[in-house]
Amino acid sequence: MAVQKRIESLLSEISKGLYEKEHLLALGVLCAIAGESYFLLGLPGTAKSEVSRRLKMIFKDATSFEYLMSRFSTPDEIFGPVSIKKLKDNDTYERQVEGYLPSADVVFLDEIWKAGPAIQNSLLTVLNEKIFTNGNTKISLPMKLLVAASNEIPEEGSGLEAIWDRFILRVISESVKDENNFYKMLRGEQNEPINISKNLLITEKVFSQWQNEISKVTLPDDIMLYITQLRKLFSQNKENNIYVSDRRWVKISKLLRTSAFLNDRKSVDWSDLVLLRHCLWNKVQEIPLITTAILSAKVYKETKEFESIVEQLNTIKQRRIWVDPLSKGRKNTEAERVKSFLSKTEDDISVLEGKILTGLNQFRKGDNIFVSQEDINLIDAYMSDFNAKMEKIEDTIYEQKKRFP
Repeated sequence: MAVQKRIESLLSEISKGLYEKEHLLALGVLCAIAGESYFLLGLPGTAKSEVSRRLKMIFKDATSFEYLMSRFSTPDEIFGPVSIKKLKDNDTYERQVEGYLPSADVVFLDEIWKAGPAIQNSLLTVLNEKIFTNGNTKISLPMKLLVAASNEIPEEGSGLEAIWDRFILRVISESVKDENNFYKMLRGEQNEPINISKNLLITEKVFSQWQNEISKVTLPDDIMLYITQLRKLFSQNKENNIYVSDRRWVKISKLLRTSAFLNDRKSVDWSDLVLLRHCLWNKVQEIPLITTAILSAKVYKETKEFESIVEQLNTIKQRRIWVDPLSKGRKNTEAERVKSFLSKTEDDISVLEGKILTGLNQFRKGDNIFVSQEDINLIDAYMSDFNAKMEKIEDTIYEQKKRFP
């Protein structure tokens, strides 16, 4: 069975009875296979913990660990109690980790930002290296996915920035919006039992094989150049100060390659880059800016040419130039230059329009199971805005050409 078909079948099963959470589950599966960490932002009661439980189901014989953090939580409750016997007999400070985070395949930590400094310090190496130091021993964790949730993001200067930076996918979990889905949820409709076929479950062997295949997925040169352009846009935007660490870029590249592999491709394509809108923001208010930057970076050169033409047209509109057949003076010569410019601009703008729309359409091509309808709608809205600008420019050219018959 093709990998994409297998993932689609798994998602179909684990989505049963959960309304409007298909995309959250899809991104969670992507994160799990990539071996990265997943953050869900949302108010209480928006199925964040249930999403985590469903994600565990895709793995054969997987174990899980869940915990609701509070400011009184202790490391013993997360990583296991200290073994009194080993402390007494061998003078060794070791934890009994079985049944706690270090022994779990899938971990869910609710209200993660309420964790104290002792827990935070251990979580840093757990999230980044998947290693837990137990006494004098470093344990390589079986953890495939850590899902964290909260109804807030850490404040600047809170000391939580290092942990926040390690969550690669960041997604907002919202309440059910569609009234029909809401009614179905209230009535308990479609609460079918989840029955995942054994041949769909991801075993340790399959997981290991997939990691090997993912490492072979390539990042084409045009994708690398695009990422360079995107980084330049962020560095130039001093006002909003969007920062993405090198560590996150490395992990994002693994996520993109995983997306390509799970969609039966051997290289990353433009549809995978739509996922960047869930990876690059640090504050909720940055999400629209990030989305615009992701799209505009694809057609940056063409957009700059377009803006230059717009600026020149605006200059022509504001200047009092006319054609006087009886005059051979400077203004008449200038008018001839304007006529020539308008004629050339009409052709240039048509070529630019084609390039920009073709470039943006590349984000929509293919059947990427991790790109949602909301993602597509945002691309369409951006293209629609561009089309509206094009219409205004075409109207301006038409009006100016009437001034210079």
